[in-house]
Amino acid sequence: MIGRSTLSILTMSFELELTIFIVSLILTTLFYLVWILYTPIHHFLYHRFTVRFYYRKVRKIVLDHDFYLINTFQSRVVDSETFHIDHIIVGDKYVYAIRDRYYPGTLISNPLDEEWTLYTGKKKVTQIPNPISVNRYRVERLCLIAPIDRELVIPIVLVNDDCYYNPFKQSDEAGYFLSLKQLGAFIDIREKEDIPSLDPVIAQSFANDLAKIKNRHDPQD
Repeated sequence: MIGRSTLSILTMSFELELTIFIVSLILTTLFYLVWILYTPIHHFLYHRFTVRFYYRKVRKIVLDHDFYLINTFQSRVVDSETFHIDHIIVGDKYVYAIRDRYYPGTLISNPLDEEWTLYTGKKKVTQIPNPISVNRYRVERLCLIAPIDRELVIPIVLVNDDCYYNPFKQSDEAGYFLSLKQLGAFIDIREKEDIPSLDPVIAQSFANDLAKIKNRHDPQD
């Protein structure tokens, strides 16, 4: 015969086990949903807010090195079309002109081709303008309006870490194709090169000039 106290203990034990089971089931379901939805949500956010997410990485590098940063720079040469550079970092030895790109797939890339092929999900194939050529062209236009030696400006196309592409030769003249995780190390290596540093006064003046040019061509003005 089961007494009231024993029955009460059994009831509490069953309720506790039921509660643990329900909580475990909810947590397992949530974990499964996060696991399933992480990739599409991640792709959506980075595609929708590419510049904003990449800016965090760029800004950290700038703050760590006490560099100058001109964000979302845009201008034009005489009456030509306005060109845009997402980030311009004025370092101690080089200027880095960065174009942000997000590619959710695999790229067939060649710096000499006018277009690259992007393979995404469901066998979707898209032809895109060669991002290195586009950025290099913008850097050339930048050097026409700003007092800086082209040899000191390094064009960089910054892409997501999970972007897959076939390796190709990169150079200061042609430009670089780097993932977010590569950017910091790349800049560290370049800034340690055995070359004269930029004159601090000239570097600051150059950064100020870029900021003034940017403000003159800001669409909000």
